[in-house]
Amino acid sequence: MKKSFLSEIKVENSLYVYNEYNLEQDSSFLEGNVTFFLYDGYAPSKVIPPSLPLKDSFFDAPLYVENEKGELEKMGSQSKSNKQRECKNAAYIVSQKAVTTLNSENMMEHYFSSEQITKKYDLSNFGRTLYTELAKWNFSSFQELLTFCDIWGLPTGVNISELSVNSNDVNILWMPLEEFYRKLDDYQKTFSIFKSLHTNDFSELEIPPSHSRKSIRENARLTLIEKIGEKNIFSYKLTTNNNIVTPISIFKDLFEAAYFFLTLSIYSNAEIRTCANCGHLFEVTHKRQRFCAVLPGRKRSSCEMAYNNRLKKEKKLKQKENK
Repeated sequence: MKKSFLSEIKVENSLYVYNEYNLEQDSSFLEGNVTFFLYDGYAPSKVIPPSLPLKDSFFDAPLYVENEKGELEKMGSQSKSNKQRECKNAAYIVSQKAVTTLNSENMMEHYFSSEQITKKYDLSNFGRTLYTELAKWNFSSFQELLTFCDIWGLPTGVNISELSVNSNDVNILWMPLEEFYRKLDDYQKTFSIFKSLHTNDFSELEIPPSHSRKSIRENARLTLIEKIGEKNIFSYKLTTNNNIVTPISIFKDLFEAAYFFLTLSIYSNAEIRTCANCGHLFEVTHKRQRFCAVLPGRKRSSCEMAYNNRLKKEKKLKQKENK
């Protein structure tokens, strides 16, 4: 890859993942004597006072309901029937241990916790996995969304940097579902163009029928560059070490990080393959790779394990049939 400002940026961000995430129906978890704890492993490293003003845009977020089929849908003000009220619903996902109401009963527990409340992973190690994984999941149920958050942390929402605490790390305390699905739809539409260029399948793109195959590909390439160019994919700060000035990335959320690594992949002409298990794209990190990469907190690729387990079951089934 040619040297440029983009390729020279250092990625030193860590991502915080909390052990527990709660589904909340409204913003009542922010009312009253609320204190924000910012954990570093076992104990809070900072405590943010409850008097800190919060952005109005994060209040009164629309409700999402999980219907009888287990699928998520946005609940409008005109559609709050009793049947829907009985279904599972939420407007926010909250880091339970980071947003809490203090009282004499739980204060000591929060200040001197005996269990590890957060875990961290480095974006420099997992950024090239994140940008394909964020496009891979369909987030059609609360369980799928919570499973993703348990692995990667909250994708967007209120970051500690928005609460007047300086940090390069991505540490998101709560997430309105409306904001998440809006950003997800935009990102996955952008990624679909990227995917079409690598699979040479343009059937799902809106392209005039008169265009030739060559012009279709060129149009898709230009559209992808244009869409990414519209994004504020990251900010940075400059550091000096031994008189050498180095830019260091600062990401507000996982979407900014995903756009950055997607752009880096395009610029570097990274090798992209299709996973032998799930059929989704992944960026190649070693020559013999056939499956999606290892996820944070895992020792082996989930796709590779699923593929091998399926082969074992098929082998046992054949042996049974041949008896």
